[in-house]
Amino acid sequence: MQRSRHISFAILTVAVMTVGALLLEQSGFLASAFRTEILARVDDGDVVNAADISNGALR
Repeated sequence: MQRSRHISFAILTVAVMTVGALLLEQSGFLASAFRTEILARVDDGDVVNAADISNGALR
């Protein structure tokens, strides 16, 4: 008597959803959902370098 292999419905569902999400992301449909752009502005007065630290300019 052979045993049939049982695949859990939950595991199969998660696998199908994962593959679907990866395919949608690769096609560009969900590209913006997984990508974050960081926009920042740094003023010259906010920049600290090693020379400023060693000279004690931060006190």
